[in-house]
Amino acid sequence: MPFRPTLPRRCLHDRKLNSFLSAVASLAASPSPSPPAGAAPAAPTPAAYNALMSAYSRAGRPDEVLRLFRSLPFPPNAPLFTTLISSLAASGHHRAARAAFCSLIVSGVSPTASAFTALLKCHGDASLDSVYEVFFLQRAAAGCSPDAAAYNCLISVLCDAQRVEEAWGVLDLMLDNGFRPTVRSYTAILRGYCEQGRVLEAERLVDAMIDLGCPPDVISYSVLIEGLCRVGEFGKVERILGESEAKGWTPNAVTYNIYMSALCRMGLLDEAFHQVDVMRSRGLTLTVETVNILFDCLCRDSRFSEAVCLLEYSDELGWDVDVFCYNTLMSRLCDIGDFARVLKLLVDLLKKGIGPDVFSFTIAIRSLCRAGKLQVAKCLIDSEGVEYDVVAFNTLIHGFCMVGNLCGVQLTFMDMISRKVLPNNFTNAMVIDSLCKNQRFSAAISFLLESSEDGLVPDHLIRLNNWLVKANRLRDVLYLVDEIHSRGFVLDVCILNSLVRIFCWEGYCMHENFNIVCLIIDRMLGVRS
Repeated sequence: MPFRPTLPRRCLHDRKLNSFLSAVASLAASPSPSPPAGAAPAAPTPAAYNALMSAYSRAGRPDEVLRLFRSLPFPPNAPLFTTLISSLAASGHHRAARAAFCSLIVSGVSPTASAFTALLKCHGDASLDSVYEVFFLQRAAAGCSPDAAAYNCLISVLCDAQRVEEAWGVLDLMLDNGFRPTVRSYTAILRGYCEQGRVLEAERLVDAMIDLGCPPDVISYSVLIEGLCRVGEFGKVERILGESEAKGWTPNAVTYNIYMSALCRMGLLDEAFHQVDVMRSRGLTLTVETVNILFDCLCRDSRFSEAVCLLEYSDELGWDVDVFCYNTLMSRLCDIGDFARVLKLLVDLLKKGIGPDVFSFTIAIRSLCRAGKLQVAKCLIDSEGVEYDVVAFNTLIHGFCMVGNLCGVQLTFMDMISRKVLPNNFTNAMVIDSLCKNQRFSAAISFLLESSEDGLVPDHLIRLNNWLVKANRLRDVLYLVDEIHSRGFVLDVCILNSLVRIFCWEGYCMHENFNIVCLIIDRMLGVRS
């Protein structure tokens, strides 16, 4: 009989483990919030199909929404198109959502305000100009002027882009066109403040909402609580939760999950587990997210043996373990250097058919790099069966960079480009560092200039300048400054300040090449001799 680990006897008297097991039991006993895969509508009518598609959309199953849409026994109407577009946009399939909207136009069905609003949600990485274009296209469409939901969506998009002041301007436009701002309007701005760390302004906005006769709801307070948690204001969170009944709102499971997750991240594990008791006392149902947070708490409490056993016994516990829990445990084990167990858990994921995601493989690559198994990590990332992202490639490049393996850095970078994974600023910074560590300064300069075709990143130039000055390559600094000027880039004051600072640190104020230092500064200031 194969060995099966068993939970220690002390589990029966361990409050945290008991709380976790109780949460798992509660989750297993609760009905599934989403319809099963492959379900059919109650009747072959547009309303029945739309109801089932909407249920799948709320459950985050765009594949099922698309299946139902493709199986329609009648031509789709505007509400069905809208549900499809909204589901694809919400799940990050922005290009597919825009294609669905084009299909709506081609089909001859008149787009509704809701369809345009769904299209606004699928802006993805598109510029804000294109978002405005969609919004004003909606205003120009005959009989289809924007509704309050469209204004709210535009406000939300602007706040996501950290353009809160501009979002206030859209709110004024909303008023000018006869729409009274809703709770959703203010909540979007509230979230914008919180994401920028402007918590005091967020608190004032909540008070203003009450004064304006638009009292915040549970979503608004949950957003505020998340903002307060980010800055560690747990005392204020407790006060807000304690005053909830008096303020006319009731916290839900999402509210407490936000609070518990923040407590867990800050290492306040006892307080996080206490929230389970509070949730039960309020009659709230524990969710999958609640169980995942509690599992993370166990891992952060260094309860690795218990965590492994819980995963082993998940079937007996009625716990439908997802890849998140495996990733959580693998990440914590990687942090403490237990790389062998990380790789074993990856194998377990594959054996159980749970399906490791890109993050699972990235953790494995990080473990292999930290264990010095860089070539094994390279073999793992060479597997074409996995669509690795920039984070995975950066992890391997960082591993090669740390040991000074320039060849490994360059091969991984070229592989990344060939697989159409776009490097980010961190990727380019590591390549520059690796080239400079190996005294390949000319190659580093060429790389910086090539990577700056779409815009100069000041941090990259500052980084390269520091390497060049420390290596006494002042002529290369002068050449680099001239090249950047010739390409039409403007060097701002932060670049000049950093260069003056590194000159001083390296003692160039009294150096024999001080005349070249002066020439470099003159060129940066645009002064030609």
